[in-house]
Amino acid sequence: MDATLAPIAEGKIVATLNGSDVFDGAQVVIRKVEATTNAQGEWSLPLLVNAEGDAAATNWSIEGYNQYVAKVFEVKSLFLASATEITLGDLERTSAQNLKAAREGSAVRLVVARDQAGYEALPEGQRRDSDLVLLDPRDNPLAIHAGLSAALFRGVQRIHAGGRAVPLLDARGTTLIAGQGEAVAPQVVAPPALSPDNAGIGASVTLDIGSATGMPVPAAEWDITLNGSTIRDRVDAAQMRLQLAEPGEYALTVRWRNEAGMAEAETASLIVAPAAEVVPDMAQAAGFFDAGSAYTGAATAVTGLSNKGSGGWNLAATSSGAAIAMGPEGVAFNDGRSLQAINLSNAGVDGVFIVVRAVLDGYGSGVAQVLAANPSAGAIAIQNNNGALQARYHDGTARNIALGSVSYGQEFVVGLEIDNRARTVRAYTLAGDLVQETPVGMPGVNFTTVRTGQYVRGTVKQIAVCARPAGGAFALRFEDVVAHFRGA
Repeated sequence: MDATLAPIAEGKIVATLNGSDVFDGAQVVIRKVEATTNAQGEWSLPLLVNAEGDAAATNWSIEGYNQYVAKVFEVKSLFLASATEITLGDLERTSAQNLKAAREGSAVRLVVARDQAGYEALPEGQRRDSDLVLLDPRDNPLAIHAGLSAALFRGVQRIHAGGRAVPLLDARGTTLIAGQGEAVAPQVVAPPALSPDNAGIGASVTLDIGSATGMPVPAAEWDITLNGSTIRDRVDAAQMRLQLAEPGEYALTVRWRNEAGMAEAETASLIVAPAAEVVPDMAQAAGFFDAGSAYTGAATAVTGLSNKGSGGWNLAATSSGAAIAMGPEGVAFNDGRSLQAINLSNAGVDGVFIVVRAVLDGYGSGVAQVLAANPSAGAIAIQNNNGALQARYHDGTARNIALGSVSYGQEFVVGLEIDNRARTVRAYTLAGDLVQETPVGMPGVNFTTVRTGQYVRGTVKQIAVCARPAGGAFALRFEDVVAHFRGA
């Protein structure tokens, strides 16, 4: 019993552990222990040794109570350095020094070096027995991180730096945590692949770059090319998918690299053939006329032209002037007579398209109707307005789509499609572009008259008219007929 404290007969002593620390792997936050005093005021308590914690982050407070449960004394911030018996007075006098020493002893420095020799090159006065040395083989300068707790590495089995496991040593060079050993050059385990391997034009493929082993873990360098030119920017990086928009050879190349070397995988290739040409059955068009159409009259003076389509109507010569001629290329007009069919019944259609293949020799005496449906109302037409080709439709207001300036003597293919179900108007231009508009009103698609050759100077080689019944489908695709005429 300390001589400076009055004995507390038949009282109580309460010791409380304050703060938190790790003792033998167990976290301790708060702990209380109690003891009673005898008639002479003697007492003893077995207390946890603070210095056995990982961070010296706890201390004891001791309170004394008499038999009336009144606090007689309180001593705070006591630190036990060892498991030996000690009086309260001695403990109070040594606690501050013990706590300071324990905290300094639990703090370490982490020194990052390329190798053990790099650490030992430090001046002796700058090395400490408590140092931990992390060997990072990358070309980085030596770095010292102070004020760390040794508990930082408790239970750690592997440390990674720069993509590889590295060893942790103590100041004497003893390995505390092993690394992965020497670097190993990459080796390809799985080659890259494009799947499915039979994908065709318009489909999508998934890119698999494969895999490789090595130490450190190798990084992939990959590219996808089309006929030798990179198209990596077309890849959906999130899903690693690519649409095959063009024919040709698609090649996926992959290289694997780490600090020990490089390995190039076998290239994954996919040959994509051009889309098979669709040959439309022109007999399914409402109207189809070309150089092979049967005609009446003489070859130099055609009076009628038979429809090779399904519409059940023929064209007859009308108006006056220069005669119509049938030649090996098609029907030749010379700004005189034209051909037309009248009194056609096409009620109940919600779409129509017309496509023309022709050569114009010059401008006639008026706006030339290369092909027109309901020409008087200007509802649907391909016309030549003094060298400017136009696609014409009517949605409550007469509309013109510029198709480009025609070069006289040069063959061209143009077209116009009206789809009232889709609410679109599309035109195929001299430049080969497919342009689209959204009509303001509802364009007229029913036609009772079809005319070709009015004010035309030149040869109409092929013409087609295709209507879609309401609720039904076009018998032919606009794009297919355009492509067929272009390839003729």
